[in-house]
Amino acid sequence: MKSITIQFIISLISFMLINEALGQSQQKNRPFNQKDFDNNKIFDDIYHLQWYKNRWFPNTNDTIPYFVDDRNYKGIINYGVTFRSRDNKTFSFVEDKYMCFLKVEFNRVNYNPKESEISIEGTVSGGWNDIRKKVKYQNNIDIFIGEKKDTINVCRFGEIILVDKEIIEVKLDNKEIDQFTVLDTFPSFYLKNYTHYRTVPEGKRPFKIKAKVNPKTILAFGGRSCYSEIFNIGSMIYTTSKKKKTKGIKTNEIDCKTLIIQNKLVSSLVKDKTKKETNYYNYTQKAENYILSKQYAKAKETYSLLANEYQTLFTRDIHNAIRCAILSRDFKTAFIWSEKMASKSVEQTYFNSKVFNGLRNNLAWKSFSIKYDSILKYSKSKWNLNLKQQVQQLLEEDQSNYGLANRKDSQTLYETTERVTNKLILLLQKEGFPTEEKVGSFTRNDTILIQSPDYNVIIRHAIQQKPKGLPKLMELLNKSEEILEYDKERSSNHKNFPNACLHIYKGNLYNNKSCAKSDLMINKINFKFNNPYGFIMDYGDFIVSEYNKEEPKEWDDYYENNFDFIMKLTDDWEFYEKN
Repeated sequence: MKSITIQFIISLISFMLINEALGQSQQKNRPFNQKDFDNNKIFDDIYHLQWYKNRWFPNTNDTIPYFVDDRNYKGIINYGVTFRSRDNKTFSFVEDKYMCFLKVEFNRVNYNPKESEISIEGTVSGGWNDIRKKVKYQNNIDIFIGEKKDTINVCRFGEIILVDKEIIEVKLDNKEIDQFTVLDTFPSFYLKNYTHYRTVPEGKRPFKIKAKVNPKTILAFGGRSCYSEIFNIGSMIYTTSKKKKTKGIKTNEIDCKTLIIQNKLVSSLVKDKTKKETNYYNYTQKAENYILSKQYAKAKETYSLLANEYQTLFTRDIHNAIRCAILSRDFKTAFIWSEKMASKSVEQTYFNSKVFNGLRNNLAWKSFSIKYDSILKYSKSKWNLNLKQQVQQLLEEDQSNYGLANRKDSQTLYETTERVTNKLILLLQKEGFPTEEKVGSFTRNDTILIQSPDYNVIIRHAIQQKPKGLPKLMELLNKSEEILEYDKERSSNHKNFPNACLHIYKGNLYNNKSCAKSDLMINKINFKFNNPYGFIMDYGDFIVSEYNKEEPKEWDDYYENNFDFIMKLTDDWEFYEKN
């Protein structure tokens, strides 16, 4: 009996020791690695941080960090918001929006099950500061561990931009708005009972954070204009089954994503491009790209396809097509294209340029010349002389106050544009748009084709001054664009030069450090200064900055600090000042 009792006690002690050993084993810290976090990553390329206590939105006591899904944000202008200077000075609102990606690397992670506490160390890189190289503001990364609570986020006008209402009139649906006006609502979430850590603003930012966790806990990284990196660490710790990582954009291949450019949604631009795969400008862009690479035969073929598809072409494209045929040594096609210039009322002196030497020396030139005069005479007989005369009168009325020699004050300029715009609307409604067939094409010195008619300045002033009749004018212009009467797509009237990324200063080409570099646009602008055959190209947006002789260092420093030098374009950079 005694032996049995001793044996029982020994077994009991052994059992207790085993249980204690197992318990101690279970209480040991559990390490996790990068793969564990990657397998539990959620919400790729969706949410970004809006932490109101770090924003300028007035009169708010909300200090909760919100992660907002505003993928459906349209852009201020696209919600119907309009801006107008109260003193009638020119004012344009241009919005661009980029979202950059973060990269999180986990170096040391331990979980203490006894305390239900996780300790995480690592680095986070990327973000606006690192990618865009801007240092004007801090791009710290905020790190949170807490419980996710779904909610709705209200997007107010004042959260996006602050405007001095004493200077700028802001309206939505023809009613003045303030910073509290709601533009939209978006799904979002906030973190309850969170622990927070803030990194340094640049580079590979180290972090160290420790917090209590439960099955609902998430880990979130967020920064200004950055997609958040969000991990379900509750699932990582408390769920044993393996999760497959959600696939998103590979952040090592793309640093930032453009969402809005010059008030236009990139997604809409892509849809429009897909929808109009074979439209007029698809042909001209393709042909001009061939010209850039000196593939003149391919460009000639593309212009031929354009002519087969569209009965009426813009003069600038005929101008290019003739040159492509000449440079391809296809004089027969060059003569066919040249006859089309006569239908645009271009005088035969246009062919005095050096590039046409081969045509003029060709045996077919004499018969072509006789036929050309006949077509030219017929095309002029079809002019709408009343339309041509009234457009010229409106231009003179506009320039009587806008001319550099006699420019009036901003109020007078606004009143002039208001008056001229109303007259233009009535003229367009009655006579239609002043097409090249109705009023002829425009040339300088009889040989140089002008791609932008002088009357375009009337439209440009209307867009800048925003008179009451602007919506009606734009409606008429859009209708003319649809039937290829108005070349709106390539007109400088509708380009946002104030926000252009590419600048020309002292003959040098620069790219704004806040913009991604476009090799195609750089090639086009370089071609502008190396264009011996006089092709007319769509060069996109760029700014030519004047040289300040009084304070040259100011502009020199501005370009040194804010722009990347691309290339030298010309040594004769003062020719801009001469024109």
